[in-house]
Amino acid sequence: MTNESLEYSEKDWIIELGVRPHKMSPIDPPTIENNEEYDRILASIYAMTLADGLLTHLIDPYILEHIQMEKEFSEHDDIALVWSDDVSLTLCFLASLAHHGGYSQDHLLERYFQWWMNRKPSSYMCPAGHCFTPRVHLKKSIDLFGETQAAHALGITVDMERKTSKLIATPSSLLRLSPIAYFYSKHSSTKRVEIIQDCIKRMFGTKTSSTIFIAYIDLLVNAFNGLSKDEILRSVQVQSSSNDLLTKTFFDLIDVITNDNNNIEQGIQYALERKQIHKQECKYLNPYDSDETILLTLYLQTSAAIYNSIPDRLLKQIYAKETIQSLAKWIIYQRNENLRST
Repeated sequence: MTNESLEYSEKDWIIELGVRPHKMSPIDPPTIENNEEYDRILASIYAMTLADGLLTHLIDPYILEHIQMEKEFSEHDDIALVWSDDVSLTLCFLASLAHHGGYSQDHLLERYFQWWMNRKPSSYMCPAGHCFTPRVHLKKSIDLFGETQAAHALGITVDMERKTSKLIATPSSLLRLSPIAYFYSKHSSTKRVEIIQDCIKRMFGTKTSSTIFIAYIDLLVNAFNGLSKDEILRSVQVQSSSNDLLTKTFFDLIDVITNDNNNIEQGIQYALERKQIHKQECKYLNPYDSDETILLTLYLQTSAAIYNSIPDRLLKQIYAKETIQSLAKWIIYQRNENLRST
């Protein structure tokens, strides 16, 4: 067996179907140093999965009945409410980067569809099996991505302005595109911007500005690369020139980081005070709504990297810990391989 085929088989666990994330069978890459960069990346991924568990959710009895039915139908008793849909999709993107060795529209789209439509007996990167239908804005975003990718493969031009006239990038979109920072933290800013803009065009349309996305990705990259909090905050050059929810959430995040007294627990409380209340679309949705907790999620994602730590009480709540550990190692390993090949 060649080194290439060996490497490929070793990382195939990343795209394993039919199992929930905590039951995957992770295999570490051939070589990886457990250095400070790995620690920051791992802490950040851990932390971004925790926000929804820090709220008290009023869950409709119907949801609990539906989960019980899913357990009985699928013969899986390990279905869990732990991740929002956006957290699952963020991990899909991370998995695509780690398995493919870089950004691939086709590879990423396949992971998204496996999360949404896989029927074997569990959706990909989804602790809750098939309990819920995706929110409308997620369906539209994935549909747009698929349609533009198919049209591109066939050489067909899509009227993006017409297709995306009613699409709005929600604050949770920052989370879903954040894997670009993890994989491309050592690449040039030009490379990151190129991928960010391609993702935005395919998922949210040509009229969606990339400014806040680029600012958030840069924030994470600087944290992964070990800059101090003061250096990271000074590097934020974008100005608050819009009242849209995406921009407001980004600057709320900057405010929470600035005023957390270098203490994640204080930052958590500050972010919780600013949580957004959103009307539920329907009762068939995941009650862990990342739009409600997105400020806290983004704060945890960034602060864990900045401070290279997570409060001990939260470490005990991490779901699929071994899967996330190995995924973080593959991100760094494949990133390094990608750098050597460019």
